Amino acid sequence: MTDLIDPGTVIAAEPTPQALGARTASLFRLGRDVALVLAEGSAEALRGVEFRAEGKAPFRAASQLPLSDRAALLLFRASPDNLLEIRGGSDAWRALGPAGETAALAERLAGAPRLLALIASKAAGPLRVASDVEFLRDFMALARPLAHAAPEGMRPMVGLAQGRTLWRLDQGGWLLTPQLLARVPEPESGLAPVPPGAGGALLLRAEAAPLLLPAGMPAPPTLVELARQGGSVPPGLLRQAFTALRRHTQEPWCLDAIRDAQVMAMAPPRAAAEPANAVAGAVDRAISDQGGGVFLVGWLHDPLKLIRGLTLRGPFGAVPVPMSSLFPASRPDVVKRFEQAPFGNPDPRPGFAVHVPDAGPGPVAQWRVEVALGSGDAIELIAGPALLPAAQAREAVLRSVNPLDVGPEMLDLCLAPPAARLHRVASAEPVGLEVVQIGDRPKAPLVSVVIPLYRNLRFVRHQVAAFARDPMLRDSEIIMVLDSPEQRGEAEHLLRGICGLVDLPVTLALHGRNAGYATACNTGASLGTAPVLLQLNSDVIPDVPGWLKPLLERLDSDPNIGCVGPKLMFDDGSLQHAGLYFARGPLNDWYNCHYFKGFPRHYPEANRPRPTPGVTGAAMLMRRAAWDAVGGFHADYIVGDYEDSDLCLRLRQAGFGIFYEPAAELFHFERQSIAQHGGYAGTVAAAYNRRLHHRRWAPVIESLMEAFPRLGETHAAA
Repeated sequence: MTDLIDPGTVIAAEPTPQALGARTASLFRLGRDVALVLAEGSAEALRGVEFRAEGKAPFRAASQLPLSDRAALLLFRASPDNLLEIRGGSDAWRALGPAGETAALAERLAGAPRLLALIASKAAGPLRVASDVEFLRDFMALARPLAHAAPEGMRPMVGLAQGRTLWRLDQGGWLLTPQLLARVPEPESGLAPVPPGAGGALLLRAEAAPLLLPAGMPAPPTLVELARQGGSVPPGLLRQAFTALRRHTQEPWCLDAIRDAQVMAMAPPRAAAEPANAVAGAVDRAISDQGGGVFLVGWLHDPLKLIRGLTLRGPFGAVPVPMSSLFPASRPDVVKRFEQAPFGNPDPRPGFAVHVPDAGPGPVAQWRVEVALGSGDAIELIAGPALLPAAQAREAVLRSVNPLDVGPEMLDLCLAPPAARLHRVASAEPVGLEVVQIGDRPKAPLVSVVIPLYRNLRFVRHQVAAFARDPMLRDSEIIMVLDSPEQRGEAEHLLRGICGLVDLPVTLALHGRNAGYATACNTGASLGTAPVLLQLNSDVIPDVPGWLKPLLERLDSDPNIGCVGPKLMFDDGSLQHAGLYFARGPLNDWYNCHYFKGFPRHYPEANRPRPTPGVTGAAMLMRRAAWDAVGGFHADYIVGDYEDSDLCLRLRQAGFGIFYEPAAELFHFERQSIAQHGGYAGTVAAAYNRRLHHRRWAPVIESLMEAFPRLGETHAAA
């Protein structure tokens, strides 16, 4: 039974200058496995006390708690079946036992009840017996005679989830019940969250005698009920409850309750928008970034420069917002409203946006902004709801400012950080997947053709009809991934009709939510079984049959080629894509560009097969092994942009080459789907993706582009 001794306490013997006397150690037990030895002697002598069980290796106590200058409690785990021995320094080993009654130990603890809290901390820590019912039974028997009845004001005030309750307490400690031993934090605003079963339990306090908490108290209102009751509850109780919970907002028993209570207690939005006032303003949106920060967008009118600062206030505290951190933005509506204001014309750009990265604990359902004036007065502005679904909140952030107002600093410091946090949360949400097979899937397909669908289905008929005329496409598997689940019925009906008409099997993968271009492509690839993978946009239509053959031949010509792209044309026959390259933009960021964009279809240099820095994701053929080696598309780009060049650069890092093959020609009616995405059109999502891509790849691109000729560079962005 020596396995119950904490193995971390085994040591080699060390002599100490002073030995223990023959009657200076008494053994007590709490439960079966916890031994307490009351030892007397000098502090120096007690530090050298050693134990052993059944003659095995010596060990020291897991914890030593001083009772006085010449006495201490030594705690460790040991089975009652073991013969325990003790020695001090170079003394001979002496047997310990039998265990004494806990009443005798209680007498010694009466003058130092704080030791009960220390025993509790060791029991929950190194001794690991916080849920051992035998230990808890004996520990309660030890502590109960030393406890006092709790004062009348100490009682449950607010109900929480999972049986927890906010109690009115004067200090925290350890809650001791027959079922558990749990920490009670120090109260804030007079309240502390207490674990289940507190009625009739003992509260072991570090600075005072233990308390016997009252039993049989009526159940208090829950936090949500408190919020609903409004003015009928004791003044300030809801605010006190939020203050007491601010350090526990991410605990499962707290998270839902504080969120729901805030939603129930929301105030109507409030602005100060009268042109007759010298100071005016509004907070149009205050959006939680679901990572501890908040994004604010609004406007201020202050022609006399009376504003001294802003403070962001929530239920858990306040955070100053320096005026210097606000990024100005155009607001034509505000300029028009205040153009005849009596205290002066508005600033040309009265709007503002700011990201407060650490706004304190959350979730926060509604924020208030306090506008401080030089006189000491303040104006309170109340924003609307702060809690939005992550994808919707991300779109709101990226749409909040006119793209013409957005420079690199505003993007890097104000818009990108909350968008990135929200995108991570949105991407982590379950996608959900259902697969519908239309027709008989090929047994050994030549190529897995993956086509993401979003909103725009008007090219599907043309694409399927073109595939049906091509024997190589009939030997391939067609996988379409619908990323707009609201179109499920329409898409399935359309594909069953057209595929049944031309006898072309299609696998339709249905996402449960909009997950973005990269995730849709990755889903389709995961369903494919062929050794070669073709990522193809839904708005890419073959010109004539046979276009797949030259792509496959080019891929097979060199095992080092990982990806091949075809020639893509606009609907008027001019070139849209003859390979992808990178060029510096107006602010020195690297942009994705297409070689020979806008040139005639048969321009000689565009008809020359060659290696290129990359190819567009609108049509890219690659080895399945290369795709798997780099992990497919990265989903940290928003909606759909720059994933293709990111993939090409990762393929290059993995040792694969990228090739352009002009013998394969297709029409590309570009950006037909992404233009309909609310999170992309009219937002700065493209700038966000470009900036992310630039920060990730700038040095690599710089070196890469030195190796490629500049022929065919049109600086036409992809």
